[in-house]
Amino acid sequence: MRILIIFLIISLAHADILDREDVQDFINIAVDSSELTKEEIEKYLIKAVASEKAITARQNQPEVKATWSRYRNRYVTFSRINNGARFVKENYEILESVEKDFGVSKFYVASIIGCETNYGSFLGTYNPLDTIFTRAFEPKNSFWQKELIQLLILSKKYNFDPKAIKSSWSGALGLGQFIPSSYNYYGVDYDNDGMVDMYNSKKDGIASVANYLKENGWKTGSNAVIEVNVGKKYEKLQDDDITELTFPFNLNNFRTKITVAELLEEGFEFDDKFNEKISPLLVYEQGKTKLYLGFDNFRVITKYNRSSKYALAVHQLALEISKKFDD
Repeated sequence: MRILIIFLIISLAHADILDREDVQDFINIAVDSSELTKEEIEKYLIKAVASEKAITARQNQPEVKATWSRYRNRYVTFSRINNGARFVKENYEILESVEKDFGVSKFYVASIIGCETNYGSFLGTYNPLDTIFTRAFEPKNSFWQKELIQLLILSKKYNFDPKAIKSSWSGALGLGQFIPSSYNYYGVDYDNDGMVDMYNSKKDGIASVANYLKENGWKTGSNAVIEVNVGKKYEKLQDDDITELTFPFNLNNFRTKITVAELLEEGFEFDDKFNEKISPLLVYEQGKTKLYLGFDNFRVITKYNRSSKYALAVHQLALEISKKFDD
């Protein structure tokens, strides 16, 4: 009897989702903007449950909360470097082929996969239906409602159960953690089996990451980041000191695009000359103040995750993987 009551409560809760006015509005939009039928959409949505855990995770992202040193120590670790070199070695043929076809360094591809899923060993503890439903409606968010439509399109196309597969707290999927629209748009069927499978096909997952970077403007053979001399004026600054600095531009912001001359006018001291616009990154790292210059490829990486910390970590991990692999 108790089990029956629990079942009825759960069933009613699921039915209530379809009775919500905002969900009905979404269903109408989804029908009008896709080839999904009302019945197909309802079949998926009736299983959705808002995730309080995902909301909490969204509010505590390290890209916002952590200092650079803490953030770096999370991703650029001995184990992740060693595992990265092993990942390159074990998938060398695929990575070489992908690098040739897409023009993106295999070490940056490996680094992104390392940061996102620890080379495929951790694909998340959530499911994309609940997490994207939560972002789409709690509160209403037009971007994530579009992502929910893309998830349902993806689920129908490849016969995925969006309630059963694993994802991040924001509904990112597979080896490279693609949100559904990116999965549908940038995904590559590199093993030519008729489907893009970023869960079970290393070829598809690796090629899709490279394709994402290529399509967002990756320049083959160009630098992503370079470290330069910080100069005496700024060489003893720590996190709080850096935060308090004021310039005509924003430090540590991937949206900043200035000339080298504009940076040197503020008292930094380095001799290098670059034609590309730069994103200046002044950080306290391993007991020292360091100055990095991010270029176009650095900003391409931020298309993957809109964070300067993330892009700098990907760059540093890629360099360390390359060094370890060469050893």
